[in-house]
Amino acid sequence: MVITTKRAPAPTAQTQLKIKTGAVNRLVKEREIYVKEIADQQVRVEEYHQRAVNETDANKRKTYDADLRKQNEVLEETVQMVPHMERRIRDAMQDLENLVLAMKDNIEDVGALASAQEAIAAAGNVVPSSKAM
Repeated sequence: MVITTKRAPAPTAQTQLKIKTGAVNRLVKEREIYVKEIADQQVRVEEYHQRAVNETDANKRKTYDADLRKQNEVLEETVQMVPHMERRIRDAMQDLENLVLAMKDNIEDVGALASAQEAIAAAGNVVPSSKAM
């Protein structure tokens, strides 16, 4: 007995356009979240630093110092994510630009094309395109 499974049909160009547009928008938002988290984490590190500096009890100070080191590690990891996200945005933006160029003459959904172009512009505002680099 042979078991066959049906494969989902290949996504249409319109579907690919919507998927890639959504991906670019999501990556831009993720980058914004990381940037905001960096600012929040810097405040947190400063608070832990002040606690450690102001503490007179040696045992509590050791705890605060350990907490401060951990918060600095978290800050460093978060800072490292921004360039990573920017590379992912550039790659996704390039894919979307290529798809838009390929579809420009025979696009059925003008709204999807406009959304894609808006996503490309938003991504371009966040990171320079690979052409500019």
